[in-house]
Amino acid sequence: MIAPMADLASLQRAAQSGDAAAQYELGARLLVGRDAPFAPDEASRLLNAASERGEARALQLCAVLAALGVERAQSWQDAYGLVRRAADLGAEDAAAQLRLLGEPFDAWMWLTPPPAEQRLSEPRVATISNFVPPQVCAWIIEKAKPRLSAARVKNAERGGANTDSYRSNTGMGFSVVDTDLVLQLIYQRIATAIGVPLAQQEPANVLHYAPGEQYRPHFDYLNPDVAHFHPELAQIGQRIVTFLIYLNDDFEGGETAFPRLDWAFKGKAGDALIFWNVTPDGRPDPLTLHTGSPPTRGEKWLFSKWVRAKPVPLI
Repeated sequence: MIAPMADLASLQRAAQSGDAAAQYELGARLLVGRDAPFAPDEASRLLNAASERGEARALQLCAVLAALGVERAQSWQDAYGLVRRAADLGAEDAAAQLRLLGEPFDAWMWLTPPPAEQRLSEPRVATISNFVPPQVCAWIIEKAKPRLSAARVKNAERGGANTDSYRSNTGMGFSVVDTDLVLQLIYQRIATAIGVPLAQQEPANVLHYAPGEQYRPHFDYLNPDVAHFHPELAQIGQRIVTFLIYLNDDFEGGETAFPRLDWAFKGKAGDALIFWNVTPDGRPDPLTLHTGSPPTRGEKWLFSKWVRAKPVPLI
């Protein structure tokens, strides 16, 4: 994770002097243009330099870039090797990833999802059992817990996003610099399952619902008639697919319900729900109206991915 608001000029001076921590911090900022210019080439150079000096966070972020094929050749084995180096240097978060991935590392197993079961054809809705192992679900929850905040919704009248009474749950999002090899494998697993390139995925979100919290009926697609949404739709296209993974099942209630279809789903930990927000010809599908029903007992955790019609820049 990028450190909070260090002075950019100070970071640049420290990075130029060979400070590996500063090289990592500056490289991470430049990679996504956060509190710094967007400069992925320079970011890669700095992260490589920090990795050579044994900066474990840089090694793990370079593993993410190797998984994505950003500023280097795409290679899951290279990505695993970088995480292994970080673990050998004593990085517990890297060691935790290795425990989840298992040894010997089998990328094919991770990248080959179980078959989907089609539930509805209009709109297209499917589920996948055991999409993610339970231990990975628990690990994602623990990563998300410290960063939860009130979930927001897009504002059709003023633009931007804000909290609203019809969405009372909390959530958090993973920037690319917050991800790791395990998350990137999940992302690619999703891309394979739906047949849409990884580059078209938005950053992942983790959603948390305490008892009584809910997301009232809504659409995931952006209304093309709303002027505030036109620039976004022109750049990265419509939200064509929603991919949800249930991270736990020790709660009551909490179904994902489709009121216009008279159908609802509640998965076990690791199960996935997939629905296409658009018709086969790309038009928003009003039948995808859905709600995140409130749990009546216990807490609900969901992993959420929106997939666009066009590639999404690194965020």
